[in-house]
Amino acid sequence: MTESTSNNNNYDGEASPFDTSRYKSNEHAEDFGYNFYPDRASARRKTFWEKMWTEGRGKKFKCEANVTWCVENHPMVKLLLRALKRHGCPVNLRRHIACEPCVGYVNGGYDPQQNQVVVCQNTAKKRWLCCNVLAHEFIHAFDYCRAKVDFMNIHHLACTEIRAANFMHCSFMAAMSAGSASPFNIKQKHADCVKQQAVKSIVIVRNISNEAALEIVNEVFDKCYNDLEPVGRIPRKASRDNYRALLEGQLYGYSE
Repeated sequence: MTESTSNNNNYDGEASPFDTSRYKSNEHAEDFGYNFYPDRASARRKTFWEKMWTEGRGKKFKCEANVTWCVENHPMVKLLLRALKRHGCPVNLRRHIACEPCVGYVNGGYDPQQNQVVVCQNTAKKRWLCCNVLAHEFIHAFDYCRAKVDFMNIHHLACTEIRAANFMHCSFMAAMSAGSASPFNIKQKHADCVKQQAVKSIVIVRNISNEAALEIVNEVFDKCYNDLEPVGRIPRKASRDNYRALLEGQLYGYSE
């Protein structure tokens, strides 16, 4: 979701779903984040005219235009689309990407039941934000395609959130610029940023505490943090690393 180790928990798709009962709060039942996407939670889909009157077609059209631009121009989005295709999961824009109104402070999400990326048309209004949402959620889609991630398994969820944060939300250069890192601790600061972002994403969609989420993240962190497929590097902010990754991806069959 994008927001404004024992052998049984290996990130290989072979583990049985992890029993999360010891982490859950009894106050609310889990809905795995679907409450943020009302169109997906309702039993009956709205008609075209209902959507036009209640949501406004302008936001949807703008969102779809941004999606098209990102797919055609954004290097990370293009790389992930090529990687998905290479692994047997080609993306059809009409089928696998949906612009929808969302509730709360989320910008997008990945729906594994529908195998669909959701871009929140009422929050992810800027083109750059739309591209970031697509890249983040395509990482989840790639993990679902390549590693058969079980999103009901909270360790699998933690792993794919770690990877998305590593590529899209935390930067070595940003940590240096903010003054929170030095050449002597920059790697640790970056790892801490990834952990915090992954914990935040897990807590949004699962009914567990920050402490419980951090415990789970720590259990799978090393393996997932060091899995750089298909990007091959941790992109630096305000650099051309994404373009380099796109070019280098052709060496591994990630071509149009």
